[in-house]
Amino acid sequence: MLKRLALFIASSVLGVALASAPAWAAGPTAIALHPAHLLPIPKPPTWNKGLIGVRERLVYEMAGRQPLTLFLFHPAKPSILPRPVVVYIHGGALRFGSAMITNANTPHNRLLVAVERKLIEQGYDFVSVNYQLAPLHPWPIPLDDVKHAVMYLLVNARMLGINPDRLAVMGDSAGGELSSFVGLTLKEGPHGAPVVKAVVDLFGPTDRKTFAIQWRKRHGLKPNPVYGVYTWKRVKRESVVTYVHPKAPPFLIIQGTRDHIVPPQQSHLLKVKLKEAGDPVKEILVHHAGHELVPVGGHIHPGIPYLAEQIDRFLISHLGGTQPLSVPAKPLMIPEP
Repeated sequence: MLKRLALFIASSVLGVALASAPAWAAGPTAIALHPAHLLPIPKPPTWNKGLIGVRERLVYEMAGRQPLTLFLFHPAKPSILPRPVVVYIHGGALRFGSAMITNANTPHNRLLVAVERKLIEQGYDFVSVNYQLAPLHPWPIPLDDVKHAVMYLLVNARMLGINPDRLAVMGDSAGGELSSFVGLTLKEGPHGAPVVKAVVDLFGPTDRKTFAIQWRKRHGLKPNPVYGVYTWKRVKRESVVTYVHPKAPPFLIIQGTRDHIVPPQQSHLLKVKLKEAGDPVKEILVHHAGHELVPVGGHIHPGIPYLAEQIDRFLISHLGGTQPLSVPAKPLMIPEP
């Protein structure tokens, strides 16, 4: 019955469209739609039900008339203590994705949910950031946005109830790249210590030279939708490894050995550069893992529970405890869509 009703509605809409179209656009006969062509409308994505933090949607900046938002997850139990905060930056080649951690049953989502749950249980805040995407908003706009989001958290730390001296960033793929940039370049003053106290880089690009060569082989001088026309000066300026310095925060790098989108050499190069600069860094290689830790040729090893435990241990070991703080004011919120 529902299929017949859907076919009737679709045929009616098509009939109206043909009747209102100009004579030159109408064909000699109408083409009936077969029920197989009536695809169901997919449900809009929803937040992963495994997340346990109380979620608030905040505006960290206005881009013209467009509000740039982040989602703050905090423990349900009120606290007068400043909470350490971990900022998550999503991936998507700087062209796709959002701050929403959906119900999709992927290794990537399972890892994020496991990390969020442990951090919330430890009294931490967890933040997921939206940023503007290419090609409408090319590089360095995405990086500027996530930096502004971090600065928003720091400037409003007292109001939000977070500890500005206990902030870490983590991200996957392009989000891992952005996290590394933020950790390496966001400092307190020209010669100050890094604002970010720890970085978790999940299979993020680190050297744009590899990708520039691939692009030039396939597309010549055609502009890249994110970076424009690749030049060697631009490649160096937009590579994470260019900004490694001796005062960098501790890094935890997680990389799949079968990743053909961001090859393992990218993570290895960042680890080498950090070690050469005397910075603390640890790398975990995940065997049989492609991009986003998708299994390739077997079960990934180590598995998601181990990786989540290592991320949480790393973050907690570098962010430490809390200190007394007055009761925070209620943060600025806007309704969720």
